[in-house]
Amino acid sequence: MFFLYQLSIRLYILAIQLASFRSKKAAQWIQGRKNQHWENIRKPDEKWVWFHCASLGEFEQGRPVIEALKKELPHIKIVLSFFSPSGFEVRKNYPVADSIIYLPADLPANVNRFLQAFQPELAVIVKYEFWFGYLRALKEKEIPTYLISARFRKNQHFFQPWGFWFRKQLACFIEIHVQDKESEVLLHHVGYTTTQVSGDSRYDRVAENASYPAPRIEIENWIAGRKVLIAGSTWSEDDEIVFPWNSNEWAIIVAPHEISEARIEQVEQSCGKSSVRYTQLSSGNKQSEVLILDNMGMLLSVYALGDVAYVGGAFGKGLHNILEPAACGLPVIFGPKYSKFLEAEELIQAGGGFSISNRESFLKTFSALSNPDTLKAKSALCASFVQSKTGATQKIIRSLVSQLN
Repeated sequence: MFFLYQLSIRLYILAIQLASFRSKKAAQWIQGRKNQHWENIRKPDEKWVWFHCASLGEFEQGRPVIEALKKELPHIKIVLSFFSPSGFEVRKNYPVADSIIYLPADLPANVNRFLQAFQPELAVIVKYEFWFGYLRALKEKEIPTYLISARFRKNQHFFQPWGFWFRKQLACFIEIHVQDKESEVLLHHVGYTTTQVSGDSRYDRVAENASYPAPRIEIENWIAGRKVLIAGSTWSEDDEIVFPWNSNEWAIIVAPHEISEARIEQVEQSCGKSSVRYTQLSSGNKQSEVLILDNMGMLLSVYALGDVAYVGGAFGKGLHNILEPAACGLPVIFGPKYSKFLEAEELIQAGGGFSISNRESFLKTFSALSNPDTLKAKSALCASFVQSKTGATQKIIRSLVSQLN
């Protein structure tokens, strides 16, 4: 079985190489791994901890744990690896980590080279990504390995009658910190019992950020006292739900998931109202009804200026981050594809999340939330919901520090 797994990795690399001729992301995946030089970074007597995140979303779950560990044990060095360019390229200058790299492909020579270079005291995998070559090597070298902020579903390979080989990989972790009780029950049913229901560490991150929002004076001036819908991480499918914008009392700020020129122009064509790009914002266009964020890294601070959020992705491959607006006290509207996102299920149950299926249901939901009394109640509910879910980071840190001391 391991031979077939290794073969699949090689075929995957070949597919990425072929795709790199026409895909920027695939080219980054290949070139980023070629241009890495980290073999001699570790100095004698240093202690390193390895954190691995698939992409940017997983990084946001791992980030509060990384920062808490650094605060608790300042002498520890952190190597942070990403699988995806969308994580690495955005966070390659993250100052808390001592080395930030693309994870080398899961082939024996790469695995041995990586582990020999960093010789980690401990490994932490965030949420998922079961690279079986790495896991097997970590176990053989007796390097304690943790899985944190994990969530399991009964349709995964681990829990199928034919999933024996996949279940063996679970034994490579000395402890799994899960988001919910259901995940723990699934693991117990297949014989893995070293678990802890710690929750999702992203709640700690977004709650902290919401407490200290970055000032955006130029956007506050543009808002000029109006109510604001923040449409975050949107795709073309989401444009069809939100636009045209027909409210005179509400302004809308749109943050497309991608900020290429073509995508920004697409939003401008879709909105049907006067719009302005953030990079062109000036006192002369305060009265525009749509503000388009055409640069990266602003959305989190902008949520603090909004009243209601629409979060994209759930009409496509999957829902984007709803915790950031919820932490700022914004009721959150999103599409129908959210079943893999526990936070969406729980926010709906709490009364602060609203799944819609088309433009008609979006307008109906938005109209209901526009009622001042309803909006005030839902806003307080969302902020309270996020606060009630904090605390995962400290539970995880207790386990990691006890292992390192």
